[in-house]
Amino acid sequence: MKKILLAVLFILPFSLFAQPDNLVVEKGQEAQVTYNKGLQSFEKKDYNKAIQLFTKAIQSNPKFDKAYFNRGSVKMEQKNYKGAIADYSKATDITPTYGKAYYSRGTAKMLLGQYKSAIADFNSAIQNGYKTADAYYYKGVALFENGRYSDAEKAYTEAININREYAYAYNDRAATRKMQKKYEEALVDYDMAIKFDNSRHAFMYVNRGSLKRDYLNDLDGAIYDYSTALSINSKYVIAYNNRGVAKFMKKDYKAAIQDYEKALKLDNKYAFSYNNIGVAKSEMKDYKGAITAYDKAIRINPKYGQAYVNRGSAKELVRDFNGACKDWNKAKSLGVKGVDKYLKNCK
Repeated sequence: MKKILLAVLFILPFSLFAQPDNLVVEKGQEAQVTYNKGLQSFEKKDYNKAIQLFTKAIQSNPKFDKAYFNRGSVKMEQKNYKGAIADYSKATDITPTYGKAYYSRGTAKMLLGQYKSAIADFNSAIQNGYKTADAYYYKGVALFENGRYSDAEKAYTEAININREYAYAYNDRAATRKMQKKYEEALVDYDMAIKFDNSRHAFMYVNRGSLKRDYLNDLDGAIYDYSTALSINSKYVIAYNNRGVAKFMKKDYKAAIQDYEKALKLDNKYAFSYNNIGVAKSEMKDYKGAITAYDKAIRINPKYGQAYVNRGSAKELVRDFNGACKDWNKAKSLGVKGVDKYLKNCK
């Protein structure tokens, strides 16, 4: 059976809602009056006006840490993450113990892919008293993205200790445990994530299904989870594709192809499903049909190395040896490992 390249299954959610701090207005203090007006504009989502007012407050009082913080939070809402980082940094320069500012700067850095620096900020937030479940959760996300799975697991555990019903933290701790080959513990975490997920996020069922399929040899359980995900979101392309893979592994090739085709009806540029149709057709000895499917996958993604490997194998079976060797050489040039075993008979 040829290798099947699947889509990424882990989804790490970011739910960042910047909320203004409440500040008591003291009479005669122009900066604070302007600042509170900025808060009102922020709450109304009049972001440009809010920035103007926070800037005016800062001009009146250059040491106004909360004005910098909230201006940074407005910039976060505008997806101006670099600008937000600059404002959060000013807030921490003024008040080095401003835990929430470190936390917010960490989230901005994480959204820019600056995971190592984000970890340092989350640590600073926690050390300065901002010991919320979210602070530990996002620290876990940054650690996971940095490849520090054991440390990420500990951070997610801290988040769960603070909030026993933190569905995202269970989901993501499961991902870290999966990476550490703690499959049974990961399953327990996915169960808990689903139990406490009041919004019924389909991706949690997809994640649990993939664990069952790939590591626990529970194909029926995986199909059930993918089907549940589809009952929540009938347009979930990855769920159709991955349910097809589970059916393929049960040797139900026709049913697998049906699921791949459903994925393609939703996204006709989803190269993974074309590749997987090719694999299923190869198992059914429909090599010409397989080649056609691989052609489509490669047309969508000319750098899809595994599709070249698979197409080469199908061409070999229809005695197109030159075409097979060309595909395998192309796969090797794209960095696919293990292709040499196919090339040993090529001139």
